[in-house]
Amino acid sequence: MSTIRSTHEEGRPFTLVGPREAVPDSARPGLVLLNRSSRLLRRDYMAAIVEESFSDIVSVELRENSFTVESLSREFPRVRFLLLDDSVSIGARINMAMRIMNAEAILVMWSTMDPPGSITRALETLKRTGTVCLSPALRNERGEALPVVQVPALQRRQLRVMTLPIRGRAVDTLFPFDYVGLYDRRRFEGLGMFDEQIGHPFWQKLDFGFRAALWGEQIRVEPTFRMTYRSMPEPEDQTASEGYERFYARNLAVRIRESGAGVPLLQALPFAIRSRKSIAEALRVFRDASGWVERNRERFLHDARTVVKEWSIDNA
Repeated sequence: MSTIRSTHEEGRPFTLVGPREAVPDSARPGLVLLNRSSRLLRRDYMAAIVEESFSDIVSVELRENSFTVESLSREFPRVRFLLLDDSVSIGARINMAMRIMNAEAILVMWSTMDPPGSITRALETLKRTGTVCLSPALRNERGEALPVVQVPALQRRQLRVMTLPIRGRAVDTLFPFDYVGLYDRRRFEGLGMFDEQIGHPFWQKLDFGFRAALWGEQIRVEPTFRMTYRSMPEPEDQTASEGYERFYARNLAVRIRESGAGVPLLQALPFAIRSRKSIAEALRVFRDASGWVERNRERFLHDARTVVKEWSIDNA
């Protein structure tokens, strides 16, 4: 067992307990285990996870809940424990874990979920379809199916995201419910991963999902790929809070012209009025977004209005 203390490229310190690297194995998926409660991270649960024969397991935990890590690391030497501060967003935790993994496909799940059992079929589907993420059909602790299909729509010219049930066949979804899914690591990295400057989970997932759609990538819900919660997460806050302006400027404000994608800075004024932001702050966010879109303009295949208009609600 080894303990490695390092600093993430965004300046956030982390500690990695366990082997420095996993043994490369392209045939088997890796696992990122996100922890919501240290009480659920016990020997029996970890033993069940290890029995699933993942090629690489990284358990992401808050540093304050790490008192069981040393003993678990000795008993399960294949598992690595990534210890982070509470201020690190969920998307950043996933990004950091994936950066130290070798597997081509990586399952992201929570410690409040049952071990998934076989995901061989889901792995085959991920490779065959070329999606960036395959999201599972999810059930709550009572075995009831959850609505997990995220569908964008315009209501009175405002973006709304409807959460719909699965109707028995694979469908597109805007983003994976609760971040849970089987990710193609290379496609995920090529897409830019989760935006770590957006701290709010809903806007972070929405930003990732819209970027995937605008760049021509696909996220799917596969009904034959099933997982179950042992305990459900709290309802998600979807108010226009931290990160909303960055999401808006980098996705909804993008326009595609003959010269390529761009963000008109004039949009900052009506945005500032609607969102009650200062004009100076709105201009700063839109200038930053404009530069980012300019650097990636060849990757934009659609704008947000086209994505929403062409999204088939009958396909959900």
